Amino acid sequence: MTAPGRYAASDNSFTRSTATAAARGGILIVIAIVIGVLLLWQGFDGDDPVETDDSDAEETSDDMEEEETPTTSVDGSEDDVPDTTSTTTTAAPVVVDPPNLVKVAVLNGRGETGLAGSRSDHLKTAGYVSIAANADTSDKEFSRVYYTPGYADEAELVAVALNGAPSVIEAAPADPLTLVSETYREATTDYHIYVVLGADAVLG
Repeated sequence: MTAPGRYAASDNSFTRSTATAAARGGILIVIAIVIGVLLLWQGFDGDDPVETDDSDAEETSDDMEEEETPTTSVDGSEDDVPDTTSTTTTAAPVVVDPPNLVKVAVLNGRGETGLAGSRSDHLKTAGYVSIAANADTSDKEFSRVYYTPGYADEAELVAVALNGAPSVIEAAPADPLTLVSETYREATTDYHIYVVLGADAVLG
């Protein structure tokens, strides 16, 4: 006897199960696509190169160079703050010849006997090389200490030694022997300082 055959249920349950399986498969496919898209998007987002503005980079480099440039101070060391310390210039000391190298001719210009001799002796005591002579005239009103070129400072010291003030110092004429009586000109040649004693008696 032939076994009875199996037939699909008449309530369409087979059709419903097939549709359900197909729907589930479609949902899984959609989920897989979404996950794949998300993964690809994250991958591309991490690999995107960062674009930089060349002008900004150059400005940043220039700023760094300006900040790193040190300031050199006055003493040659590098410092952030310039050294504004002012320097004081000290004048060189005045160098004068010692008295024994200075030749002084003392000229009597007011006709008083022995006047030039006494003042010359006073200078000799102070260490000067000195000689007494007469001036070109005996009516000099003012006393003067005449100096040849290079002996201005020495002339000031001679004036002080004779109790005079710096105001009596004056540059000698081009030919200082014109201050001396002709009788004494040869003896007083090449002297450095010529002291004329006048009527004001400020030098003795």
